[in-house]
Amino acid sequence: MSDSGPRYLQIHKEILQKIHSREYTAGDLLPTEAALCEFYKTSRPTIAKALKMLSDEKLVRRRAGFGTQVLPPRKNALLAGVLVPQLSKVEIFDPISKRIAERAGVEGMRVIIPSELEFTDDIKRRCDSMADQLIQARVRGVFFAPVEHTEDQQAYNEEVIGRFTSEGIHVVLLDRDIYRWPRQTGLDLIGIDNIEAGYVVATHLLEQGCERLVFVTRGNPAMTVQLRRMGCREALNQFGRQPNNLLTVNDSTENPGQVAEEIFKSGADGIICANDTTAGPILRRLLDLGADIPGKVRICGFDDVQHASLLGVPLTSYQQPCDDIGRVAAETMIHRIRHPDTPVHRISLQGKLIIRESSSGRR
Repeated sequence: MSDSGPRYLQIHKEILQKIHSREYTAGDLLPTEAALCEFYKTSRPTIAKALKMLSDEKLVRRRAGFGTQVLPPRKNALLAGVLVPQLSKVEIFDPISKRIAERAGVEGMRVIIPSELEFTDDIKRRCDSMADQLIQARVRGVFFAPVEHTEDQQAYNEEVIGRFTSEGIHVVLLDRDIYRWPRQTGLDLIGIDNIEAGYVVATHLLEQGCERLVFVTRGNPAMTVQLRRMGCREALNQFGRQPNNLLTVNDSTENPGQVAEEIFKSGADGIICANDTTAGPILRRLLDLGADIPGKVRICGFDDVQHASLLGVPLTSYQQPCDDIGRVAAETMIHRIRHPDTPVHRISLQGKLIIRESSSGRR
């Protein structure tokens, strides 16, 4: 069990997960308060507080002399879920999810994040397990970050969304669409304008005097990454350069940073990485190769993850407005549930370039 938060909230969360995973099903009696005290090594008032929360949420019924019984699931107009299969791997989604829950709570909506019961590298299997939990919990809406980097991902994401919509569950997409640009789903979507983000980063490097730009990505790049590359090309175009002069190289997933030697030998002086996760190993290997950063080579990334400022040379990065994305997503979901027939909202929020030493030192 996690050590974060009050003890009764930890216990409430764990029992809630067991209900959603059907370890406890409708009609089952939960263990007695005495048994729960023994199991969780805590006091009876703490257990009673956790059970009262479940009762207030109409998930269980408590009767003196009888016990605590799990109630049949019901569709809760004020219950939504977050489905981000890569939540533990993509740093931006943690603050976005927390902000969603916080803003929704102000409006009286509870947001749940299903547990990853399927401990597997098969992202589809993990996503299916989490979707099952949300459907069983009878949520009214789901915040969904589409699955990426998998075979037939478009068809699979369509299938996941179809499962929700067939149950009358509204879907708000986070960060990206399931289709290649410019095709769009008929769903609300909250994220940033990735073309604009790429344009801002490339413009910064060009204004710093960079002559040869290279864009670094990994195999089978996400659509958001491809849009960022489009923005970089537009910046070149507006500076009177040939957009096709943007060299694109693919880094190794198994050996991150391996492509740094190729970049170093190419003579590129402006390096744009698809994200900070890609940028970190590239920057380290370039320094090992003797690259003068930022004297002769400048490098930038996207997302402004926590470690970006802690690298050997602090990394310039386009920062996603995670708090704003979470807040607007929550407000969009509440509006969609209350007004299901209103037009689709496609909201692009603006981030900002956080300039650090990797691109701003003197030549």
